[in-house]
Amino acid sequence: MVTPQTRLDADKNNPSFCAGVTRIFTEDTDLALAPRKWPRQARSRATVDAILEATALLLEEGKSCSTNAIAERAGVGIATLYQYFPGRDEVIAALSRQVRERLVHTVTSALVTACRQSLRDGLRSLILAAVQADRERPLLASRLDEIEAKLPLETDHRRIMTELCTAITTFLERQNVAFSGRARALAIDLCVIAGALIDVARRRTGTIEADQLARIIRQLMAVIQAE
Repeated sequence: MVTPQTRLDADKNNPSFCAGVTRIFTEDTDLALAPRKWPRQARSRATVDAILEATALLLEEGKSCSTNAIAERAGVGIATLYQYFPGRDEVIAALSRQVRERLVHTVTSALVTACRQSLRDGLRSLILAAVQADRERPLLASRLDEIEAKLPLETDHRRIMTELCTAITTFLERQNVAFSGRARALAIDLCVIAGALIDVARRRTGTIEADQLARIIRQLMAVIQAE
C-alpha cells in the first residue's frame, strides 16, 4: 500500500522530487478540474502524492478509480481525499499534470547535454527524454491518454506544449538550425509531429521500442533538413 508516510520518506530522501502539482501548474493558475486545496507542507504534499500514486497504480491494474478505491489504496480516509480534491476527475487531472510536468522537467534537463551533441545525437537525447515516462510506465501512459481525452484539459496540454516548444526552440538555435520566429515555428512542427509519432508507436506495441525510436528520429531529422 502507498501511504503518506512512505511518500514523505521518499520526499525527504530526494529533495528534487516533484510533489503534487507544482511549478507550471500552481495555485494561481486558472485550471479546469482544479484541486480543492493545494498542499503546502511536506506532510500534506506526501498525502497528495500518495493519493496520486495510488490512482496511478489502480489505472495500471485496470481497477476501479472511484474516490473510495483511491483513498483505500493510498491509505488515507475518504474525508482526507475530499479535503484536497472535489472528486475523481480532479484527482485524475492532478495526476495528469504531475506526469506531464515531470515530462517537461526531464526534457529540459536533457537540453544541456543535447545542445553539446551533434544535431542527430542531441535530437535523440531529447526524444529519449520525452519517451522516458512511457517506457517506465507504459500502462499508465496509455490509460491516462484514454481518460484525458474525456476531460477538459486542453488548457493544461497547451501549457505543456508551450514549455516543450521553448526547450526545442533553444535546441534549434544552439545547433544553428534556425533562429527566432523560424526556430519557434519549426519547434512547434517538431513537437506536434513527434507527439503524433510517439502516440502511434505506443498504440502499436504499448511502449516505444528501439526501432520505433530510430524511425521517429529519422523522420524528425528529415523535417529539420527540409527547413
